[in-house]
Amino acid sequence: MPTRKVVAKELGSLLKVLSHPDRILIVHALATEGESSVNRIAKRLHLPASRVSQHLSLLRAFRLVTESSHGQKRIYTLAVETLPEWLLEGVDFVADRIGEVSAEQAEDAKRLWIEGSELPTES
Repeated sequence: MPTRKVVAKELGSLLKVLSHPDRILIVHALATEGESSVNRIAKRLHLPASRVSQHLSLLRAFRLVTESSHGQKRIYTLAVETLPEWLLEGVDFVADRIGEVSAEQAEDAKRLWIEGSELPTES
């Protein structure tokens, strides 16, 4: 049985992997599309493909995404289906922490996340 120290260390590692906004957006893109290539994610997020590839490598190393080959293309999918919902729960925490986000705005952000209708892009 894992000790609290081990669990805390693993949770810290997970949060570190998810600490970059691009990685959160990549998780969101994979959640809405189901599976995707580096180039498709890069185009959707308006990010360089090399940067998306680096982020996917880190997510894959932590077993949050899986990679499969289709010819010369590499296709990525979420390995942890509950990850997007878990991140969605963080919207309320962020809204409370910022204080400038109303409950209505937080609910709108959640709705957009669930629908996948709008992905924020690099600013």
